[in-house]
Amino acid sequence: MILELIEHLTEEAAKRQLDFLVIGGHAVISLGHQRMTMDLDFLVLASNKSGWEELFDRYGYRCFTEGNAFAQFEGKIGWPRVDLMLVDDATFAKLYADSVVTQGKRTPSPQHMVALKLHASQSSDRDPQKVGQDWLDIRKIIELHGLNPNDETFASLIRRYGGDKALERIRQMCQN
Repeated sequence: MILELIEHLTEEAAKRQLDFLVIGGHAVISLGHQRMTMDLDFLVLASNKSGWEELFDRYGYRCFTEGNAFAQFEGKIGWPRVDLMLVDDATFAKLYADSVVTQGKRTPSPQHMVALKLHASQSSDRDPQKVGQDWLDIRKIIELHGLNPNDETFASLIRRYGGDKALERIRQMCQN
């Protein structure tokens, strides 16, 4: 069901010139860490939000909550929830330019997925269980892709989105 929905949304988004990156659990799966996830998460241009709303409406989805940087949609019973992370043009361009295509899905690079997971884990209203999953995902992405937290570029990205404590935690994870 979820893979079929991603395929349909990808086709329709392309017709409407709505670029996106798969983020969240499905991106982590695409990057090689098999785990369960029950929703879809897309990173999109904030300026294209109305186009996404029209597209989701076509599939029977409605927005049930939104903020400056996100919108959440629910569909028919049994259909996965879809979350949009809304970003500005510069952020989207940077992440898209460095993105990878794996298993037919365009996702942020492994380094940027770590940054997105760090950003999510820092949210004050994040469910503690999801924070635990974020850190498991971070560990697996780093292991699977041979990322080095001592590399200054990657360390800088970790510091920016997780702070010095996150960098120290990741360095300790990599020593074990």
